[in-house]
Amino acid sequence: MKRKSRYNSTVGKLVFILPVIVIIVIGVYAFVSLNSPGTLIVEAQDASCVQLQENCPQLQVTATVNGAAHTTPTTLSLGQGSYTVDFGTMQFYYTPASSNVSVSPGHTTYAVGSYQPITKFIEVSGTGFNVTSVTVLHGVTPVVWANPTGSTVSFTGSPFSQVTLVPGDSYTYTFATPGNYQFFINSANATLTIKVQ
Repeated sequence: MKRKSRYNSTVGKLVFILPVIVIIVIGVYAFVSLNSPGTLIVEAQDASCVQLQENCPQLQVTATVNGAAHTTPTTLSLGQGSYTVDFGTMQFYYTPASSNVSVSPGHTTYAVGSYQPITKFIEVSGTGFNVTSVTVLHGVTPVVWANPTGSTVSFTGSPFSQVTLVPGDSYTYTFATPGNYQFFINSANATLTIKVQ
């Protein structure tokens, strides 16, 4: 008469139960991983500052993520999926295009709005300026004086004494400090005021 071994019975149960436990653990881990949130960091930057590779401060603008409004910079914890980030308008800058991002569980995704400063163009001719007043932001807005005519034109004004533009030439300047700056074309008795905020 043969006796059944308890050892064989226990081993048989373990051989059956162990793979089941492993499959359950893997399934629970996969479920938790796929349903854990990811991180979306939304930022706004001055594109001209980034191009100069300087230590650029973050711009504070309103950005909407799938319809919910946030002020940049912001860090959001979101479920897995695709999100649309719309960047708000900001005076003196062009508004960047919307950004479509995918958020993965446990990973960090960035949405960066690159704000390009709006350049102010002023035409200079022998009869004067094409505008009498322009408002710009100090340290940000490039001001371009251009001579579209066939004659050389000169104008004066602070912070530079005189600028002479030959036909087709231009001069670009970004004001460093706030204030009101006056420019003159004496031969035309023309005045231009640049208001720098």
